[in-house]
Amino acid sequence: MEVGEMQRKLALWAVQEPERKFKNLYHLLYSRDWLHMAHDHVKRNAGSKTAGLDGINMKDFDENLDRNIERLMQDLKAQAFEPQPVRRVYIPKSDGRQRPLGIPAIGDRIVQEALRMVLEPIFEADFSPHSYGFRVRLVG
Repeated sequence: MEVGEMQRKLALWAVQEPERKFKNLYHLLYSRDWLHMAHDHVKRNAGSKTAGLDGINMKDFDENLDRNIERLMQDLKAQAFEPQPVRRVYIPKSDGRQRPLGIPAIGDRIVQEALRMVLEPIFEADFSPHSYGFRVRLVG
């Protein structure tokens, strides 16, 4: 089943059955299609040019894209995936102080995005229709 179609189904179930308990969603995380779509979302982000603590940026990751996606799939499927430490940098604030910023590894960002893609359609149904900040529209 296509990723967008599955997201619409999750959203519809969440809206139509508010008491529904969603089970067995983990397999979506290690789906090749979901990881490729998550990769595409992360790649469109301007921050994809920035490497995490492992020193790998999106260009490096994409040099062996199929192998890297396959590795993520296998690690997730085996429940052996472990996120790497986050690279810490400090960026200037307007008042001259510094703000800490954490930069995850590219693989970690892809897994985080895949997880967001699974959970967002479900939890979106619980938000107030009058709450507009940073919201998507999946149903209706």
